[in-house]
Amino acid sequence: MKNLISLVIIILITISNVLGQQQIQIVDEESQSPIPGAHILDSTGEVISITDRDGTFKIEPNHQQIIITAVGYENRSISLDSSVHLIALRPAVFHQTTELLVVGNEDRNDVRSYQNQKPIQSMDRFLENIDGLSMTKRGAFGWEPVIRGQSDQRMNLVIDGMQVFKACVDKMDPITSYVEMNNLSRLKIDKSGAGVAENGTGNSTVNLITQKAGPERLTMDLSSGLRLPDNLRTIQMSGNVADKPGRNSIRFSGSYKKADDFEAGNNQTVENTQYEKFNLNLNYRHTFASNHSVELNYITDKAYDVGYPALLMDATKALADIGQLKFNFAPTSQHFRFKSVMLYANAIRHTMDDYERDVANRTVMRGMYMPMYGTTTTFGTKLAGSATVQSHSFDWFVDGFTSEAYGDMLMQSLDSSIEDMMIYNLDEVRTNNVGIGFRHRFNLSDSVLLKIEENLRYKSLNTLSETHQSFFEGLYDRELSARQRILPSVSGNLLWMIDDRWSTGASVVYSERMGNHMELFGHYIYNYTDGYFYDGNPWLKTERSINTDFNITKESGNQSFSLSLFYKQYFNYIDGILSDDLSNNDFRFKRYANVGDAVLMGGEFRSIHTLSRSFRLENRFSYTYAQNQTLDEPLPLIPPLRGFSTLHFHAGTFRVMTDLEWAARQERIAQISSNEDATNAYAVVNISVEKGWADDSIQTVLQMNNITNEFYHTHTSIGNIYEAGRSMMLSVRVKI
Repeated sequence: MKNLISLVIIILITISNVLGQQQIQIVDEESQSPIPGAHILDSTGEVISITDRDGTFKIEPNHQQIIITAVGYENRSISLDSSVHLIALRPAVFHQTTELLVVGNEDRNDVRSYQNQKPIQSMDRFLENIDGLSMTKRGAFGWEPVIRGQSDQRMNLVIDGMQVFKACVDKMDPITSYVEMNNLSRLKIDKSGAGVAENGTGNSTVNLITQKAGPERLTMDLSSGLRLPDNLRTIQMSGNVADKPGRNSIRFSGSYKKADDFEAGNNQTVENTQYEKFNLNLNYRHTFASNHSVELNYITDKAYDVGYPALLMDATKALADIGQLKFNFAPTSQHFRFKSVMLYANAIRHTMDDYERDVANRTVMRGMYMPMYGTTTTFGTKLAGSATVQSHSFDWFVDGFTSEAYGDMLMQSLDSSIEDMMIYNLDEVRTNNVGIGFRHRFNLSDSVLLKIEENLRYKSLNTLSETHQSFFEGLYDRELSARQRILPSVSGNLLWMIDDRWSTGASVVYSERMGNHMELFGHYIYNYTDGYFYDGNPWLKTERSINTDFNITKESGNQSFSLSLFYKQYFNYIDGILSDDLSNNDFRFKRYANVGDAVLMGGEFRSIHTLSRSFRLENRFSYTYAQNQTLDEPLPLIPPLRGFSTLHFHAGTFRVMTDLEWAARQERIAQISSNEDATNAYAVVNISVEKGWADDSIQTVLQMNNITNEFYHTHTSIGNIYEAGRSMMLSVRVKI
């Protein structure tokens, strides 16, 4: 009888424990797919449970605080109650993807994040200070980002994942100019190109992610600034409003900037560096009772009277309208699910002329004005979700877009006896693209994660203009039809979490690239980097590349560092070759062709040292070696060894940041394929002083750049336009 009573008591206790246990599922925050093998730790750090293949675990009600860890995900601490049944983990930032948090006044000892400590600074300046990035400069406005020596056609530059194409054949309107810092949530930068499933190619990628409407009832942020001596005036405003339940919310932001010509370090005015710019962004979000949501987003950007001293002409108008409709689906436990569906459209228009230039005495295209107009129109869609097949979970992505580009140039001679002539740089050039990608995660052990991604795209380019088509048929003596390719990309990434502080990883990426619309169908396009006019080649072969990347990172409370090394090999590299049969003393021509092989290699290093509670020192270095192996000479516009050292001081709401920006002399220059010259070394000191008032709701910032008035230009400055000399900017920011 005693044994029977004991057995009954044990059974009742067991049933009570089972019934009292709480079942929770752990899922990926982005894909909502389950995470098997996640470790559940109690407050002392002891493992108390591990998730099964469905990402679920059971826990006793006496555990009120737990910590969740999983390979490839950020740790998360959770306070439990009976209502918690689903917990999402955010994927850890892999070494090939740097997610840049754009937040001010926050001191983070994180070598994978950057903070915007200067609220009024431009997007150009912010990007220039990131390891591995440099900026191609043509003046004071519209710098073009370059990742590890790759730009334009060899990198992806998108806004919220949307494809947006330049309208200017001279690249006066980079996509980064359409997003202002007060509307930027974060940047996702994939330097190695390993994110092929979502990005569609193995190119380096910059994704400018804009801020979205939130549940805040009413917030407002106002700021204004004045910089001397170029009289830059800025006004920025952003805000958020939502109804009481938080189901409907609207976020808006706007900015206005106007600047006169700036002065170089020798106190001489650099003419044609003025600009005026207006930007507006609206975002509406509605959340349904099912927790599904829909978003509407609209960006309009207008720039006027933009001077480009490095180019033959200036931009009179640069106009952009970008719209997006996106559906976000709440997490479900289905084997196949949608995460989001996005539809988007954008139109870019660009007008430029040289009516304010001395065209009679210039060395190129003398004695004529040549006003130019360009436009691109793009429609696209992107779908993202996850699926589970025979216990294997993976993410999937589908995207497609169609874009049409047009550009013309009117040649107006100063000689009245010569008739005007119209040239079409791009005439109804259509790009169609559709692709599907997959991302797989494999936990090889508790500390090793393997990620494999693949993407398959169909791409076609053609001109719908019979006149434009006949030009290329006559130039190459071949019959022209639509250029079509199937383009595969695949990547493998291995991450080893050695311990809580050390991690290392490596990736391999294979990708194929078809020439873009200007490389295939551009006509009479002036390249300011080498002074030649370029014609496209519709019969270009597919450019192929293999990229390897290695990273090691240490993160601790007082000292952190990250070292990345890369090597990229190109085959069938696309570049311009001389067309001697068309060149003369006044006009020099090139045609795009596959010139053979090229290689890029180098690395970036970043360290953060917490010296005390108030002081932090940050050092960054980057170097890229690039060689055209066919011509046996360096590739053009490759920055030299560069570095940044920043000393942070903070005491309450008072902050001081001192920067030392420097670059070594660049003697590796292209003289066969381009006309570069060597660039001298330089060092520039900048200081920013910030003070918060009224519980930090009011902030004043004083920025002093190039304090020593250094007279210099960077290697990636087109036409050797000198940088701005000493300047001072005072800005005030009010948060309500």
